[in-house]
Amino acid sequence: MDYTFVPLSQLDSTGLTRLAALHSAVMHTLLADLGAPLVLHYYEVAQSDASVIGLCAISTSGEIDGWAMGSPDPSALNARLRQPASWFAGQMLRLGFSHPGALIDLLCALISSSDANQLGHGQLELTYIGVAERAQGQGLGKQLLAAFSAAARQAGYTSIALSVESDNPAAVALYTRCGFKVTKTFREGRFERQRMEHQL
Repeated sequence: MDYTFVPLSQLDSTGLTRLAALHSAVMHTLLADLGAPLVLHYYEVAQSDASVIGLCAISTSGEIDGWAMGSPDPSALNARLRQPASWFAGQMLRLGFSHPGALIDLLCALISSSDANQLGHGQLELTYIGVAERAQGQGLGKQLLAAFSAAARQAGYTSIALSVESDNPAAVALYTRCGFKVTKTFREGRFERQRMEHQL
């Protein structure tokens, strides 16, 4: 299938809502566990950050079938997710009642963040990449990584780094096929992760 790769910055509010819904559907991560309002807010924050590189794969029917997004400073991006403070506090209160396990995981992640995620000079962190279930197994993940790498190179980055859970062999295999190499294995909270890097 043919795709048009559209920058995250060009999505309208409907497109951002669709991207957030896709993230929630295919990404079994802490952010998805925090709930739809926080996922949408994350992408709103990311869209407003000029340093973020984000690409969405738009099918010929106009659907968002995949995306890749990265930041040179993911911690700052996550900190902005907690603003405005009153809104975030309300979301945490809601989460405490509706999904307390996710709230505990969030606190554990904040306490046990690893130095393994530190970025070197000229590095960009690939924070999220995902493909809709209907488009999986057709090579879109590889296309997204190639387009993301090209955008990162054009923006002046010299390498891309990412962290992936060790129990996700399909993702590790995809990254390896696309030129990423494991640089270290580490623990973060209850997860064992592999740090991978790709020179541009």
